Amino acid sequence: MEPLLIAVIFLVVFMLLLSVVIRGAIDSSKLTKQMEMLNDEMRLLRKEIHQSKHIVDKRV
Repeated sequence: MEPLLIAVIFLVVFMLLLSVVIRGAIDSSKLTKQMEMLNDEMRLLRKEIHQSKHIVDKRV
């Protein structure tokens, strides 16, 4: 095979492996889990505020 073709194949395989490693590091990160919990809490608070509109003063 041509050396350039082999280099391109190795580059593609290296990039795929690198992306898998980075994705695994992000998924196992504590910060990611904390952000997910914070987003869930924000959604719940928005639903709660939307259901009880008397809390929010629209004149402000």
